[in-house]
Amino acid sequence: MKKILPNLEEFIFNGSPYPLVDPSTLPIDILEALDKYMRGKTISHPVYIYTQDWVGFCSAVERGDITI
Repeated sequence: MKKILPNLEEFIFNGSPYPLVDPSTLPIDILEALDKYMRGKTISHPVYIYTQDWVGFCSAVERGDITI
């Protein structure tokens, strides 16, 4: 059974070149998998991530590349 990922609201933060999402409210299992996925990626904020990274993570989960 595939994990259904929540929609995160996209926003623009001062100084950010791209739209962001706030993953801090995700369930711990999803947040841990996202943290692993984000290792080595460039981020502009200690909490927020780029929307394109969230979309990439969601796609990897849907393809079965990441199991939660």
